[in-house]
Amino acid sequence: MNHLMAKIRKRGNDNKYRKITSDDNFYKLPEDLDNPIEYLPDHNLDEDSWFVISEFSKKPYCLDILKNNFESVEYLQLEKLEIDKIDFIFSYQDKNEYYFQRVLSSHIVSKKLLYIGDAFEFKENTKFIVINDIPDAIYLKDQDKLYFKKLTSITSIFKGIEELYKEATEEETREFLEQSFICLDQGFSSEKVKKSNRKRIALAMDTMKNFNSDEKKKIFDYIKDYCPNLERKKGAFVVKSDEDLKSILYGIDQRYYTTPVKNEKRIANSIIPINESFK
Repeated sequence: MNHLMAKIRKRGNDNKYRKITSDDNFYKLPEDLDNPIEYLPDHNLDEDSWFVISEFSKKPYCLDILKNNFESVEYLQLEKLEIDKIDFIFSYQDKNEYYFQRVLSSHIVSKKLLYIGDAFEFKENTKFIVINDIPDAIYLKDQDKLYFKKLTSITSIFKGIEELYKEATEEETREFLEQSFICLDQGFSSEKVKKSNRKRIALAMDTMKNFNSDEKKKIFDYIKDYCPNLERKKGAFVVKSDEDLKSILYGIDQRYYTTPVKNEKRIANSIIPINESFK
């Protein structure tokens, strides 16, 4: 049986996976998986190509749910109040095929809908999840291989997989720090950027290539809301340390969120409150 599942943001060690629906096939196995390319950070994929990571279950960023046999009875049904907590969804299909899609705020839509089927049906204030035609990642358990097109699309699904990302070069690091939304202070320079942030810079640069001007403004407002301790000068974020830079890079990666109960601000994939994590 096929199942559509959701991973929700939730504190503690309780099971964070939920069943959404069963029986339906939400994706088809692409026909262009025959000649995948083992992941290389500098390789530019052709439109009809995929990256692959072999022996994926042995990697530290493989999800535990992929290492065990899938049993739907182990999971609760998704509740309506949990929809806004969804991190990602995956469709388990055809015995050991897993199709993953990250869920951004833009994927959860509330609209008035007129269903056109055997009969017309109008629904007001309907909330639904937009499912893409092509998944962000595919895991074929029998092959133990993960297929994907963009690493930036799956870093929020497979925690730690960003370690595969290349480090930004010294030139790329300087170029990023010279962006108009950054203002360096207290002698901070590219020479003081640590290895972990160089990888985040490379990731952020690729992410921002896909943003238009309105989306960039939303990202900067988002960083301002979640990082009130970051100083601003003439509209730019003041960077005095590697920690200041990390706050901005986390914002570009949209890692911050607010819990629906108590409105606690947190970093995605962590239960550490933001105020504590930046002390």
